[in-house]
Amino acid sequence: MTGAERQWPPAGGKAVREPSSIAFCAWHEAYSNTARPVRDSSGARLFACLSCRQAYDLAPIGDES
Repeated sequence: MTGAERQWPPAGGKAVREPSSIAFCAWHEAYSNTARPVRDSSGARLFACLSCRQAYDLAPIGDES
């Protein structure tokens, strides 16, 4: 079977998700796969998960203008 003949996702299987990163959320103090770097009020770079970013109105560093 050539690559063009292969089915994706494999027959009978589920689609494989791409690997994601996991980081420690400094606000709720647990690991999260939605954590992204943010700056706290003192300017320190920490990680915050999606729910903490929404709850504490934190902007990811990559989204700052």
